[in-house]
Amino acid sequence: MKLVFRGRGLTGGLSILVVAASLLIIGGGNAAADFNIAEDAFCISNAPGYCFAMAAFARWYYLNRAEDPPLRKVLDKKTQTHIARQLQEFYAKNLITLQADYCNAHQSDQTESFKRLATALTNGEPRIVLLMNKGKSGPVLHAVLAYAWVPELKVLKIYDPNYNNRERIIDLERGEYTSLDITYHAICFPEVLQDHNGLVRKMESLHDFYLENRLAASPVPWRRAASTPADRPLETERYSRGPTR
Repeated sequence: MKLVFRGRGLTGGLSILVVAASLLIIGGGNAAADFNIAEDAFCISNAPGYCFAMAAFARWYYLNRAEDPPLRKVLDKKTQTHIARQLQEFYAKNLITLQADYCNAHQSDQTESFKRLATALTNGEPRIVLLMNKGKSGPVLHAVLAYAWVPELKVLKIYDPNYNNRERIIDLERGEYTSLDITYHAICFPEVLQDHNGLVRKMESLHDFYLENRLAASPVPWRRAASTPADRPLETERYSRGPTR
């Protein structure tokens, strides 16, 4: 079967998936991660088809760089675009078959996968969700990031890379979700991709490469010039005070 990811041809074997009715009776309180779309999500366009990369990297950064500024504050749009493009290419080359095999194997009963998703959200961990539409031109996939489950409303709150400043919801009881001009009727919770070693290493390397480049390119602020002889720096510091006129 040929998969089309926002217009890009990929190979795989993902079948149509449906939300099992048993998902809707999972009770308990609200489960949510403290994920803020206005700070923790990408602010670039998903027009090239970078949705998996944007969802996956936003999740990784949120969980692993808690001591750093939020993603939008530390990575400018140009850097976000570089990361999204390279990570999407890695995903298309290395993870499509793995993802398809997992979703096919769990299509008949997603109850346990959904329970683990809800548990992860309770523990403050956003999770990738995969959606699919089987249209006239073939299947179309779309990745989003779930960060809250509201059982009384039977909805997942999500970051959808097609809407980078707006909270979106997936109504599981309704059984469909529309993003821009495409309505998706199938869903999968691809646990196999959440913490995949190769994917994690790729995200780590992209972050380190671009963050180090950004810091290296940033101007280093001058120290304040000494105001009195006693305040003057030691000769060993060897820094310039800049122009004198």
